[in-house]
Amino acid sequence: MISLAARQVASKVNVSARLFSTSNSVQDAAHKVVVVGGGTAGLTVSHELLRSGQFQPNDIAVVDPSRWHDYQPGWSLVGGGLARREDLRREEASLVDPKIKLYQQRVSSFSPDANQVSTESGEKFTYDQLIVAPGYQIKLDAIPGLPEALENPNSKVSSIYTYNTADKVYAKIKELRSGRAIFTQPGSPIKCAGAPQKIMWLALDAWKQNNLFKPHDPNSPIQIDFATGMPTMFSVPKYSEVLNQLREERGVGGLFKHDLIAIEDQGNTAVFSVPEGDNVKIPFDFLHVTPRMAPPEFIKNSPLSNEAGYIEVDPATLQQVKYKNVWSLGDASSLPTSKTAAAITGQAPILTHNLLQVLNGKQPDAEYNGYTSCPLLTEYGKVLLAEFKYGLKPDETFTKFGLDQSKPQRAFYYLKKNFFPWVYYNSMLKGTWNGRSGFSFGTRSYSTHALNRSRMFSTSCSAQRNTPARRPRDPLDGAKVTRFPLASGETFLKRTPASQESHRTSLQSAEKLFDSAQSIDETQQATLPPKLRMHHRQARDAHAILSEEQIREIQSLRAQDPYRNTAGVLAKKFGCSPTFVSIVAPAPKQVREARQAETKLKQATWGLDKRIAREQRQERRALW
Repeated sequence: MISLAARQVASKVNVSARLFSTSNSVQDAAHKVVVVGGGTAGLTVSHELLRSGQFQPNDIAVVDPSRWHDYQPGWSLVGGGLARREDLRREEASLVDPKIKLYQQRVSSFSPDANQVSTESGEKFTYDQLIVAPGYQIKLDAIPGLPEALENPNSKVSSIYTYNTADKVYAKIKELRSGRAIFTQPGSPIKCAGAPQKIMWLALDAWKQNNLFKPHDPNSPIQIDFATGMPTMFSVPKYSEVLNQLREERGVGGLFKHDLIAIEDQGNTAVFSVPEGDNVKIPFDFLHVTPRMAPPEFIKNSPLSNEAGYIEVDPATLQQVKYKNVWSLGDASSLPTSKTAAAITGQAPILTHNLLQVLNGKQPDAEYNGYTSCPLLTEYGKVLLAEFKYGLKPDETFTKFGLDQSKPQRAFYYLKKNFFPWVYYNSMLKGTWNGRSGFSFGTRSYSTHALNRSRMFSTSCSAQRNTPARRPRDPLDGAKVTRFPLASGETFLKRTPASQESHRTSLQSAEKLFDSAQSIDETQQATLPPKLRMHHRQARDAHAILSEEQIREIQSLRAQDPYRNTAGVLAKKFGCSPTFVSIVAPAPKQVREARQAETKLKQATWGLDKRIAREQRQERRALW
């Protein structure tokens, strides 16, 4: 016979066992796909997987400790005074679809043999497929003296590579009135290798507009140097040559193979290592630092990484070389391409397709060609759009429209400043922006055939549509048609006219009117109403009757420089109408396509400036 005390003890033991079992079930949560990292790569690929239609709620989990999500490519705009850092930040939880489980925890280790991810809080997540995309870690302490210099509000050191310092760069640019300005870039991989130059070109333009920088003038109040650990201005030879020529034309000193290793003398001297000889110490009055970057420590110490500390994946399929249910993309992957947000638009679709192939029992067959992009701000109002792939080979989008992407273009400036920040939060992170392939809405259908086309995705409704081709209706066929079968097998159709002939006029009466108009003399013409006024100003001002020599001269000028010698310019010069110039000397096809492409780029940003101005007015009213 069991006593009452014994029964109470047994009851407590059972309750404890249930609580322990519930606690274990929470810690060992299982998901079909676990995505480590909630940055650009992690959110983009997780939402693309969700939109494939093959996952239920909570099948996909994102593990990231950050509360905030920043549009980091926009920090160069913040440093140049073109944007506010607060406008480029969102809460991480607000960007994740409710059907995706978000764990705001820090990953500590991987157990790929057990298909588990462990966090610092002790929780473990079991997965069928793992995607590792934690991004880069900014290592300020890798350069002695840098953290202290950035924390000091009165120092001469700044950087656009952290949220806390990006908005201070433009203030320091405006404060500098004279002295030596140095912009650094390390020789090791970094996020967006063009960003150190972007802020340099914007600062140069700002100082030049205020007469503080004079190219090739030894008496210029400000002298500018670009110190890079690389031997060239840019990794791609085509763009490096253009940027180096731009550097020489603008009078910027080039300190190549100069890698910043320390900041000394209480934040007044930069120390550079060089391949040969002792370290070089250079005093400065303004220093913009690009800090060193590397994958997080839990990536370096995992069995998934290579000797350099990156997740070792196949460069084509993005699959881990040893564990076939592990994938990686973005900054922490071993993909031999630049670390940019544009690269994710090329990597995420490939990874999504191949992962779904494996889930369906097939082999990954889509291949990533290494596409990435870097919109380089070369001044206020112009951007050099660098696009390239594996092997540092240019892979340009707008060349087919006649645009030379090795030259800075104003149209690309609107893409960088207005369109890209807008499309990032409104479409890319939601999985509906395919980069240069455009938008894709609806549930995605991932197929090899779709990946081989210029537009990588097709909606499920169009992919599954299996209806016969629609044939247009015969306009002669109807109820009032008389059919006459012919011996040849064809049918002759006869029907009444659609409308009766008008009693007001006929072809004969109209011809009489034209004949009478030709016989009108000058006296009768004076009584006629005046001619309609020409709308085009240059057409109204056209007065000259051009000779054959003048027409040939127009054609020659048009052929020499069709961009400068437009129809309007030549019409004003020769006293004719622009329409006449377009007839006798039409613009080449490449010029017309280039103008059409520029118009399309401007249309992509129509309305954004007005919306931004309206929001700024609302903020000012609220503050007032």
